[in-house]
Amino acid sequence: MFDGWRLDLAKRELHSPEGVLMPLTGGEFDLLAAFAQHAQRVLNRDQLLDLTRGRAASAYDRSVDVQLSQLRPKVEADPNGPALIKTVRGGGYLFTPRVERER
Repeated sequence: MFDGWRLDLAKRELHSPEGVLMPLTGGEFDLLAAFAQHAQRVLNRDQLLDLTRGRAASAYDRSVDVQLSQLRPKVEADPNGPALIKTVRGGGYLFTPRVERER
């Protein structure tokens, strides 16, 4: 759980704070899961590619950027001023919320 959202890794589902099931592509889910599992740490593109695609990614793979641009409107209150997934200039991306395991 993060910021009212519920991410179910086993079922590969994301539920909004209102309980609505949010449709995510496989890539978007993998990216969000990587962020949630490494919350409050800056992750660069290469780290995110390793976490989401393993060694199958090429050095110039921009899929993280594409998936992030599709994911932000689904989870951010204001995708133009993101609060949950912040861009760290010259560093990568930071998933800011505290993540808690559901009991």
